[in-house]
Amino acid sequence: MRVIEISECALLLIKTFRKFRLVFFFIFLILSITNNTKGQTNTFNLIATISVEPKEIQSDRMGNVYVISKTNQLYKYSSTGKLLGTLNYNYSGNITSLDVSNPLEIYVFYRELNSIVFLDNNLAFRGDIQLSNYGIGQSSSIARSFDNGIWVFDVVDLQVKKLSKDGSTTLQSANVRQFTQANSIMPTYMYDNNDRLYVNDSALGILVFDVFANYIKTIPLKGIVDFKILGDDLYFCKNKVLYDYNLKGLLQKSIQLPDSISISDCSIEKDRLYLSKDNFVEIFEIR
Repeated sequence: MRVIEISECALLLIKTFRKFRLVFFFIFLILSITNNTKGQTNTFNLIATISVEPKEIQSDRMGNVYVISKTNQLYKYSSTGKLLGTLNYNYSGNITSLDVSNPLEIYVFYRELNSIVFLDNNLAFRGDIQLSNYGIGQSSSIARSFDNGIWVFDVVDLQVKKLSKDGSTTLQSANVRQFTQANSIMPTYMYDNNDRLYVNDSALGILVFDVFANYIKTIPLKGIVDFKILGDDLYFCKNKVLYDYNLKGLLQKSIQLPDSISISDCSIEKDRLYLSKDNFVEIFEIR
């Protein structure tokens, strides 16, 4: 009888332990979800204010920030706000977007002219390409490929195409309409992170392709103008809030900005935050 009583007592302890372990697991799960969905708190230290009327800003992995002014002038500033260069060539037209993923070669896209200008790290002219001369009747967005080629979204053919610098087409996707079932497709931003090509249509979300122009999936983030990918995180500004969307965990969290008044654009790097206002650009150190 003594042996039986001890066995029953041990069994009761085991059952109690299992119950508590299950409770602790659910508490841990709830805390994890809460931590990943609530706003992230950072410390921002203002280190520079640039007096310019910005239309768009982009930043590179060296911490430099590029400002397109409302008069379509292009400026390059260091991570501390020092002016490093300005455009030194005559090229009429409205600058639509920049690709600064390679700080040594900048791609400047003129959608109205259907052309791309290539600049060096000092913003000096290195060449250009007229896309209409190579079978691209109308392009809505472009990006630098990981091997210094050119990604183009061809609005006429509704295809993602990859061109070499001599204008020859090396890759192309299928008609994108079959992936989206949308009547209208007009991507305005593309980004190659060396592994995937991300094609953003504000109304549809972010279409993801591999490096061979094969469609993979669509990330359901809508209403975005552009974004920045750092590691496994995709950052974007929307309604004056900065968001971090983890590409692996598929979790999204907001990042509280130091100032959300009159923000028109923002960019982020490893230890820098850049905010575009009506008449100036602010550079913050992230701690």
